[in-house]
Amino acid sequence: MFVQHSVHIQHPVKVCTDALMEGPRTFFPGRGGKNVSKVGLHVAGVKIRKRVVVELGEPVKTATWTVIPLSWRATFPRQLFPEMNGKIELAPTDKEVTRLTVSGMYQAPLGRLGEQIDEALMHNVAEGTVKELAEAIAQRLDETISGGSRPK
Repeated sequence: MFVQHSVHIQHPVKVCTDALMEGPRTFFPGRGGKNVSKVGLHVAGVKIRKRVVVELGEPVKTATWTVIPLSWRATFPRQLFPEMNGKIELAPTDKEVTRLTVSGMYQAPLGRLGEQIDEALMHNVAEGTVKELAEAIAQRLDETISGGSRPK
């Protein structure tokens, strides 16, 4: 299954890229030691946080866009949650606005039963998780660029 969410940041793409290139502690929310982070899940209207192992690849950068490969998987119980492989992308919308997109692919665990659960409920959870992640990264980049409180 494919999931994607885009957010506009009111800064030029070069400025956003420079902030992104400072490293994951600058832009990736909830990041602890050893690549462990927490992502927000919304299940039946209830927000829960799930610990995941996050791996970020090397950024690929051109004059107009930047892409960072991304994957994450649940720390426990791994068999019940899919692994997502995707990317964080920055691209210009115009001279002063950058579009940040988080997108990825995952396969529902547990075979056919997992596919049915995904269709009924979990795809919405995946979409909500990617939306929250994109919005959190955009906010942290904006705070870094604007000189607000620096992320820890």
